[in-house]
Amino acid sequence: MKLPPMNALRAFEAVSRLGSVSKAADELCVSQGAVSQQLRNLEDHLDRELFIRTPKSFKLSEDGEEFAEVVQRSLEDISLAAGKVKREKTQRTLTISVSPGFADKWLMPRLGDFYGPYPDVTIALDKSLNNATFKNDGIDAAIRFGDGTFEDLQSVLLFSPKKLAVASPGYIAEFGNLDNLAKPKRHRLIDCRRGSKELDGLCGLWEDVVASDYADLGQQLVILPDDHQALNAAIHGRGIALAPNYWLEDDIKAGNIVYANTQPISFQGGYGVRPNSDLDAFRDWLVEISGEFRTEDNSS
Repeated sequence: MKLPPMNALRAFEAVSRLGSVSKAADELCVSQGAVSQQLRNLEDHLDRELFIRTPKSFKLSEDGEEFAEVVQRSLEDISLAAGKVKREKTQRTLTISVSPGFADKWLMPRLGDFYGPYPDVTIALDKSLNNATFKNDGIDAAIRFGDGTFEDLQSVLLFSPKKLAVASPGYIAEFGNLDNLAKPKRHRLIDCRRGSKELDGLCGLWEDVVASDYADLGQQLVILPDDHQALNAAIHGRGIALAPNYWLEDDIKAGNIVYANTQPISFQGGYGVRPNSDLDAFRDWLVEISGEFRTEDNSS
């Protein structure tokens, strides 16, 4: 059977939902006569009476009630699907793989500035320490630190962060400041390992800083899986952590941590991308907002 005319279905759906030809005419911006004609066309097409008409009443017949339920549901489904397609056309999504610490401490507080000039681009963050493959994983770009060498990928250096020794106020009150990074005395030292010798060599670790004659790292070192957990351990008084400088502002202001020593330790970060037009815009924005950290590096 051929499908009924769409205009007739729209008129029937409006009348069955609103219970009135006049209300349906107002909603559809047509005359009552045009709505009535569409209803008759539909009944002729189906060879069924969909309404019971008397001089004093106008209501759905049994066939009409059954048909109305299907038509209302179907047109609503079409409307929802059309809206989804329209949104997908105007709102693009970039999925960025980023470590949880960098996402929470640096990127997310700044994302609102990106949406101003790019309101139709949505940034979805995939918080992960695993390397993105860009092969059927839905990832458009990855923000990682390293030496900038990423096979078969474009990479842009955002900035070269520094680490600073921080601890909770309570820990410093009990054990004192760390006057010399190379000579930590009996302080507890919190560090992290990323499971890669290459990355660990770029991170800025206590073992790279402390003179072996002045500490027993086997006894003094607390090793955690990432910088985020190391900082949280310092906040809770477990010792002194080396934390990235770009993470610290909020916790310093809140009084959660203080500097145990103000001498910075440098390490490097990189940004690996697979290009498209929206991604180029996001990459350029990242480079722009990270400029203050590159300026800090050049002035030190």
